[in-house]
Amino acid sequence: MPNFKYEVVDAAGRSSKGVIEAATLADASKMLRADGRFIASLEPDSGSSILSMNVGSPKLKTKDLMIITRQLSSLLSAGITVIRSLDMLYQQMESKKAKAVIGSVYESIQSGKTLSEAFREQSKALPTIMTSMISAGEESGRLDEVTARLAAHFEKEQKLKNKVGAALVYPIILAVVTGGITIGLMTLVVPKFAETLNSLGGDLPGLTKAVMAFSDSLVDFWYIYLAVILGIIVAFRLWKHSEKGSMAWAKFTLKVPIFGKTQKANAAARFTRTMATLLRSGISVLDSMEITSHTLGNKWLEAQLYDSRNEIRKGSSVSRSIRGIKEFPPMIYAMTAIGEESGTLDSILDKAADFFEDEAEAATAKMTAAMEPIMIIIMAGVVLLVIGACGLPVLTMSSNIL
Repeated sequence: MPNFKYEVVDAAGRSSKGVIEAATLADASKMLRADGRFIASLEPDSGSSILSMNVGSPKLKTKDLMIITRQLSSLLSAGITVIRSLDMLYQQMESKKAKAVIGSVYESIQSGKTLSEAFREQSKALPTIMTSMISAGEESGRLDEVTARLAAHFEKEQKLKNKVGAALVYPIILAVVTGGITIGLMTLVVPKFAETLNSLGGDLPGLTKAVMAFSDSLVDFWYIYLAVILGIIVAFRLWKHSEKGSMAWAKFTLKVPIFGKTQKANAAARFTRTMATLLRSGISVLDSMEITSHTLGNKWLEAQLYDSRNEIRKGSSVSRSIRGIKEFPPMIYAMTAIGEESGTLDSILDKAADFFEDEAEAATAKMTAAMEPIMIIIMAGVVLLVIGACGLPVLTMSSNIL
C-alpha cells in the first residue's frame, strides 16, 4: 500500500509529522481524524530517492489538465458529490504531479475550504484559466458545464500541440544527425586521413590545413569547446529569462521569416479559443483579457494584450482595444467587432478559433517543410567541405605525378 506524509495538530495545539500507510488518501485521512486530530497537510510520500524527486516545472501538462477536467465533468454530471469525485479522480490519476495536486485539493475541501479556494491554492500547478472558471462554475452552480468546457478547451489545445510536435520531429532528427556526422567526420575520419597525408609529405592546400587544424583542436581540446557551448547556452537562457531579454527575444521571433508567421497564427488561435471559453463561462471581459494574456506563448504579445485592458476600462470595445496589436491578423478585429455588435462574441470567437487553429497547423507545416531542406543543405555542406579538404591534396599529388 502507498505511504502518505502528514502533519496533524491535536486538541492541545501540538503539531506532529509522520508517514502513514493506507490504501487511499481518503482512508489515510479517516485514520488520522479518528483520534480527533486536525490535519494540517496530507500528501503522497514519494520518498527521498533521486528518481522520485520532482524535476522541472511544477505546472501540470495539458494532457493531465484534460484528463482532470474531463473526468471531473463526467463524475459531477452523474450526480456524484465533489468530495467523492475528487477521491475517485485521485485513485485514477497516473501522473505523480497530478495525483499530488488532486490530493491537496481533496484535503483543502476536507478542512472546510470551497472548491475554488482549493484550486486557487494550487496556482503553481494549475493555469489561471482553470482556477477562474472553476470559481465561476461554483458561483453559478454550473460546475459540471464549466468543467466540460474546460475539458474541450484543453483537448483542442493538446491537439494543436500534438500536431506541432509531430511536425517538428523530422527537422530535429535531421539536426541531431547533422551534428553527429560533423563530429564523427572531424574526430574520426579527418585525423586518420591527416596521418596519411603527413606521411606522404608535400605542401597541403589552405582548405585542407584549416580543416585539419580544426579537427586537431576538436580532438585535443574538446572540453574547451564543450565549456564554451554550455556557457553560451547558460548565458542565453539567463538573458532570455530576464525582463528585457524575454521581451527582446519575443519581438525578434515574431520577425523571423516563416517562424514568426507560425507564432502569430498560434497566438491568434489561443486568443480566440481562450476568450471564447472564458466568456461562455461567465467570466467578465476584463478578467478574460487578463487570463488570456498569459496564454499566448509570446511575452511581447502577452504584454500588449494585457495593456489593452486599459482601453476597455476607459469604455473602449474589445475590438478597438486590440486593434493596436499589429501582430494579430486583421480578421480577429473584424470578427470581434461583429461578435460585439450582435451580442454573440463568445460563439463568434469560437468559430474564429477553429479557423485560426487550421491556419496555425498550416503555418507549422510550412515552417517544417522549409526547415527540412535547410538542414539537408547544411549536412551536405559539411560533408562536401570535408571531402574537398581530403580530396584536394590527392588531386594535387596526381597532377604533379602526371
